[in-house]
Amino acid sequence: MRRRTNENQKIMDRAREARRERISGERERENYSISAGSGVFSEADDGGKKMIRVTRLSGEVLYLNVLQIESMESIPETKIKMMNGYYFLVKDSIDTIQEQIRAFINSCIVLSGKGE
Repeated sequence: MRRRTNENQKIMDRAREARRERISGERERENYSISAGSGVFSEADDGGKKMIRVTRLSGEVLYLNVLQIESMESIPETKIKMMNGYYFLVKDSIDTIQEQIRAFINSCIVLSGKGE
């Protein structure tokens, strides 16, 4: 019986480590051979004007493509699920993210007759 407890503990430790990697983004960086300071996961040179800005729980700034967001969930932090299956846990509230999305979409739309 003692051996089974040790095996269960090892399984739980591996699961805990996998969750920690998922939250911190280490697994995504390893899969794509991206360093923590790479422009893909940190601030873009152009300031991310064509994307929305969110902040991970670790304080890392991300710029996400609005068109690739599949869903958002408040759990109490915000979980953003992307079309490729990855998800990001961020500090930003759903309301602030929705405001950024609205502003982005409004910047893309040109209404005829306005300002003419």
